[in-house]
Amino acid sequence: MELRDLIDKDWNSYERKRFIKDDTKTKTDAFDPAEFKHDGFDDREAYLETYVPALAEEERLRAELNDFTPPRLSAINDSPYQALVIRFGVLRQLIQQPDYSMPKPQLLDAVQAWQRDIVESFDEDAFPETDDLIHLAKAGVDYNNDLDDSELHMIYSYFELHNRAADSKHEYYTWLDFFKRLASIGRFPKVSRSDSPEHARDTIEKGMWSLQEQALVYEVNDDSQSELVGIPEDYIPVIQDWLYYEMSDDNYLQMLDTLDVFDRQEVLIQAREMFGVTGKNYGKNQNRRENIVDAGVFPSELLKGVVEKEELKQIVDRYGLDAHKRRTDEMVTAIIEYFEQSQKSVDDSEPEVDLYLEAFEDIADGSVTQVPPQLQDLVDADNAEEKLDILFEDATGEIFREIFNLQGTNQLGQGASGVVADGEIEQDGKWLLWDNKRRRQQFRLGSDARSKIKNYIDTKDQQHDVEWFLIIAPDFTDQAATNATQLEMQVGKDIRLVRAADFKQLAELWRDEYADEDRELPLSIFYGSEVFDVDAATALLKTEFA
Repeated sequence: MELRDLIDKDWNSYERKRFIKDDTKTKTDAFDPAEFKHDGFDDREAYLETYVPALAEEERLRAELNDFTPPRLSAINDSPYQALVIRFGVLRQLIQQPDYSMPKPQLLDAVQAWQRDIVESFDEDAFPETDDLIHLAKAGVDYNNDLDDSELHMIYSYFELHNRAADSKHEYYTWLDFFKRLASIGRFPKVSRSDSPEHARDTIEKGMWSLQEQALVYEVNDDSQSELVGIPEDYIPVIQDWLYYEMSDDNYLQMLDTLDVFDRQEVLIQAREMFGVTGKNYGKNQNRRENIVDAGVFPSELLKGVVEKEELKQIVDRYGLDAHKRRTDEMVTAIIEYFEQSQKSVDDSEPEVDLYLEAFEDIADGSVTQVPPQLQDLVDADNAEEKLDILFEDATGEIFREIFNLQGTNQLGQGASGVVADGEIEQDGKWLLWDNKRRRQQFRLGSDARSKIKNYIDTKDQQHDVEWFLIIAPDFTDQAATNATQLEMQVGKDIRLVRAADFKQLAELWRDEYADEDRELPLSIFYGSEVFDVDAATALLKTEFA
């Protein structure tokens, strides 16, 4: 969600005021939400023309991120160190989420779990005594038994000096590295309101409020979720840079598991030596890939360091990524963004049909030779081409069943014997058959294909009343329409040519406008000849369900 969009969202009045401007407050107990209304959101012109540019100013963002004294909510988070830990934890959780937002209860749980994981993962033996950051961490907490803002500024300055002198990002120091050292000496995080080794949940929430007062995160209500917390998308590049974030560990490992180059043992060994990766691999490439992720090797440096430029070009071409100048940095950025965003495109809690619909045009396209990473685990097959063929059929069947609510849908193609189409649907005693044609070029519906389709229809028509036969492909030649008409004359059934993009558009239209638990897509929408016209179908649906 962009800053410009926030004015039209459902805000609680006190969060409106907190997000843009506020006076110093000493106690949240005394807050009166009725007092917090102000003109920041009431005056659209002022918000869009004045507040948005000011809030998005990069210098302001960096100043807020690196100001370790908690702003305004000083009596709640009176420790700069606590405020920094919460700031880092909240922003790191949100940066990994679809749309960079998360329901507030889940966000608080995730930050607490992140803190607990760091506490449990690092002990006194985790780092050698010669480690610079261990000495820095011990020195910081030894003075007055806490880290104040001046010490944090000193540590940050040390990071900057060290990182400027480093040859690669893998050698950089980050706040996460520092937190791990503090955990190893039993000082992460500082506990002031809980006997357990993590911040109390209410402390995290109040730290999140201070982020709202810095206008770094927003909290709004939407149709499905009250208290939705997110980072305005205008801020993402600056916050990624501050976090030294490129992609989540899960997506990083998914990328390594997907790209063929990281199946080669010599490449993984080269990465291990280049970046000083440790950890036992027991001779298995999967362990080698996991060790690379665990070692914190930056994805960009891994791709630049061990993948040849020609192989980067092949990856970019394979996934159709936008890196037209073919510069190494440009290609690496495009690959990372693809594997990060493709995993974010659908929430893990959403059904598989959303994954299928999102990628439907890609899996129909024969020029795509690699399985989209978000679909890797949905099909078990020996090679990518076979996987994509199966995915195309599965996606079509799932969309018919789950989006169009056609419970009479059966898939026939995989593992079937005899003369069958890829799938069939029964509605009110009438039958629709379909066949998926995954192609690199336009499908022409040649004589062999027409002969097979005639056999499919004749076989099914011996038992049932077949009304329609759909051919679903990326696109069709002009001759295909003529050939479809000839086939109709032979079999006496409607033969419809359905482009994958139009099928997806119809599914999105049905889901957004007409879907209901007790309503099926009427198959009569497919009556007609030649190429299916989604605009005509839209008009028919509008008439039928007016």
